[in-house]
Amino acid sequence: MLVTISLLPSAAALVKNASPEVNALVDKGLSLYHLGNYTQAIQYYDKALSIDPKNVLALGNKGVALGSLGNDTGAIQYLDKALAIDPKDVNALTFKGASLGSLGNDTGAIQYLDKALAIDPKDVNALTFKGHALDNLGNDTGAIAYFDKALAIDPKDVNTLILRGISLYRLGNYTGAIQYYDKALAIDPENVRALNFKGDALDRLGNHTGAIAYYDKVLAIDPENVVALTFKGDALYSLGNHTGAIQYYDKALAIDPKDVNALTNKGVALDDLGNHTGAIQYYDKALAIDPKHVAALTNKGNALYSLGNHTGAIQYYDKALAIDPKDVNALTNKGLALNSLGKYTEAISLFDKALAIDPSNVLALKNKGLTVDALNKTK
Repeated sequence: MLVTISLLPSAAALVKNASPEVNALVDKGLSLYHLGNYTQAIQYYDKALSIDPKNVLALGNKGVALGSLGNDTGAIQYLDKALAIDPKDVNALTFKGASLGSLGNDTGAIQYLDKALAIDPKDVNALTFKGHALDNLGNDTGAIAYFDKALAIDPKDVNTLILRGISLYRLGNYTGAIQYYDKALAIDPENVRALNFKGDALDRLGNHTGAIAYYDKVLAIDPENVVALTFKGDALYSLGNHTGAIQYYDKALAIDPKDVNALTNKGVALDDLGNHTGAIQYYDKALAIDPKHVAALTNKGNALYSLGNHTGAIQYYDKALAIDPKDVNALTNKGLALNSLGKYTEAISLFDKALAIDPSNVLALKNKGLTVDALNKTK
């Protein structure tokens, strides 16, 4: 599962007819789960299920533990077993929704979360997971409404606070996002997600040095945190230290050679150092993993443009725009490539599309003016 979960009810709270032995096994599993020992927790749930194969809490909690191990398909199998016995089990409904969301089925997730909320409108996990699913579907405002409902019930739920911050971040409200990350960090000062996200928000606000300070806090806790290593590379890049950035991208890639963001951003840094051929190699690695990665497609177009291959560049800008027709960088850079090919009218049309999305885009404004001048000289 992509998000941390809150505490589950105790065995005694839900399985009143279970034997003391089964309840003890399930409670032991819960304790291990909350210590992060998911595999050991499953072992105790399995012991409980060997005695009572229809124990709803053991089935449901085994599903939750499997989801926490990243096995969402397996999780759903056990959650379905629980729901076959008790279709109104709020926890099973909620975490089936969470697992569906982790598998990319956010619409399906919402259907199960709504079932849970119809039974218990104040279930914090269901409210938070529904907010997360709405966020993934691009409905940031709707997501915030559900996060706020959850926080009205539990103002100290760290996971919800972080997700509330992420929604604000996606809306471009980086200062507001930081306020929620700070609330989370006041409760859990070593929460690496909150530290990373606060660093990223600071970076967006132009405070690259401040961002690095937060990434360093993460790396002091977890030296192999790929997100922090990549983000620190990004901040160093923004400070003009391209060589230093590459060093951190390399550290991230030594841990996870398939991290698409580290691959793409290393390509960008190489591009800026004038190594366009080397950059393309890293964009190609990223695209081999994720052929629809818009930044990798656009930046490969940029590298081809820098090598004088304007037609090839346009092909990659078109691939990016087929995925995201409103990508301002791809629109603007395609305009530059068309300009270089003498296709001034087409170029102006691309600059206009970019400016309709971002009226203050300096590159589009400047190059539209230059292209208009070039077109007028041909008349």
